[in-house]
Amino acid sequence: MGRPKKKRDKEKEKLVRQDEIDRIAVEGKFGNGKRKYGLSRIMSKRADTSESSIAMIILVM
Repeated sequence: MGRPKKKRDKEKEKLVRQDEIDRIAVEGKFGNGKRKYGLSRIMSKRADTSESSIAMIILVM
């Protein structure tokens, strides 16, 4: 917050950028699960049934 520092920390910026790059791959897998494997269409009422449905989809992926 506030005014940025005059001296920038290159190592910290590099680490933040690498974290963003790693997160893109993980979010892409969630997107594939929702589009191709029906992860967004789970309509089970009980928690244990939902968890087992999600586990089966992730196993197939």
